[in-house]
Amino acid sequence: MENDRLNDVLYNVAESVLERLAFIFSVPAENRDEIPVDSTDASCVSFSGPFNGSVVLAVAGNALSEIAENMLGLPEGEGLSLDQQHDALKELVNVICGNLLPEIAGKQAVFNFDMPQMTTEKTPSCNENNETKKSLAKLDLERGRCDVILFANDYIHQYLSSLPAESE
Repeated sequence: MENDRLNDVLYNVAESVLERLAFIFSVPAENRDEIPVDSTDASCVSFSGPFNGSVVLAVAGNALSEIAENMLGLPEGEGLSLDQQHDALKELVNVICGNLLPEIAGKQAVFNFDMPQMTTEKTPSCNENNETKKSLAKLDLERGRCDVILFANDYIHQYLSSLPAESE
């Protein structure tokens, strides 16, 4: 799976999960700057298995409240606590990761997940093994924007090259 294909999978999974879980439509925003993780709300989840890594979800603008309100079925401006909003963001990154890995590695691959957590560091704290950025999906939302970042160790390329070629 080449990087372009990995990017396509990340975009498709992120868009699908945002739509199904948070009832948010998104559009790719490839031409804007990346959201700086150290200056916004971001959550991450680490995983291990055939390859190790983490998925980070960073949001800016009013996206955090939009995500939480939609996931909880509340009207706009309901006044959720920051903890409730962070819980929604952590659940969203967990579901994105859980849908992403089978799309990348196949449904037979087994991964273990750590608990999702909030992070404000430039290099996410769940990225303890210094995995490198493999893919980035930048999405614009109605009330903000979000970035979904896949970090993985270099073994991902060896693992993916060992998989049978996709049939078109």
